[in-house]
Amino acid sequence: MAVIKVRVSKLRKAKSVEDSRHKRANGEAPVEPQQREVCAFCDDGGDLICCDGGCLRSFHPTKGHGERSMCTTLGLNEAKWQKHKALAEKGLYLCENCKHKQHQCFACGLLGSSNLTAGPEVFQCKEQKCGHFYHPGCVAKILYPDNKAKATCFEHCVAGGLEFSCPVHKCKRCKEAENKHDKEMQFAVCRRCPTVYHRKCLPRDISLVEDEEEATPQRAWDGILPDQILIYCRKHEIQEELGTPKRDHIVFPDARNPDAAERHRGAPHGHDIPDEDELLDRLASCNPSQSPQPAETGRGRVKPIDSFAPKHLFLRPQPGSCGWLDD
Repeated sequence: MAVIKVRVSKLRKAKSVEDSRHKRANGEAPVEPQQREVCAFCDDGGDLICCDGGCLRSFHPTKGHGERSMCTTLGLNEAKWQKHKALAEKGLYLCENCKHKQHQCFACGLLGSSNLTAGPEVFQCKEQKCGHFYHPGCVAKILYPDNKAKATCFEHCVAGGLEFSCPVHKCKRCKEAENKHDKEMQFAVCRRCPTVYHRKCLPRDISLVEDEEEATPQRAWDGILPDQILIYCRKHEIQEELGTPKRDHIVFPDARNPDAAERHRGAPHGHDIPDEDELLDRLASCNPSQSPQPAETGRGRVKPIDSFAPKHLFLRPQPGSCGWLDD
């Protein structure tokens, strides 16, 4: 009997659309956030185990679950899968990154401590449905690529406790936010880096179809993520056999020594994080055009001012507040 080979990219789209229709037909609410819809390894759907920690990711648990998409998977045997499944059903499953509070920076990919009580190196975006972490220096360079002074100031503010909204919440081209009620303003989201576009802003070379004549691979898939397009931007080379970039982007900490995560050369060490007096001096030197506003409280983080001495001891600008940077 002849074996018919189907490209993984085409199979992924067909299966994901089928899964979504099945959910709607059974009255099941769509899973939120979007990154839970697909495996963090292979970006395919199917039977997934969802982490209940801060990363908000999902994974194919066993080789059998990831066979269709040639997924790396978590590699669990049947006994471990049943144990993890029981935890997941109770909302208690944590991936190795969340368990050991060691997360990758979504910009540079390197691991860093996310433990806010023990010298954190990477910090999570404040948006409720965002599971991305960043080194302060990495996110500062992306948000302020043309202003070194603002980038430096913002880096120290984030290291000092300032909450921030990461780059995946603004279109790279027009700098506007997403509007899910307007199809043209829905996001096309890169699964490998903090690059997003509106549908209407999507570059032509990030195509929804493969161009065999031009040898241009497919880089975008509609119908996989709810109300969004899944893309791989031009920074990531598509592997022909996989239909995706290389799948070496997920790094778990060494379970035997979770504190031995590789440090990012630009990440602040404990002694590099400024105290309140230094932060005040740095903020004042940036000459804000107006008095900064305190940062809003978000998920699992405190307002920057709460991490220092009482408010009445300080003159404006308040430490840790860089609200004027976007002016």
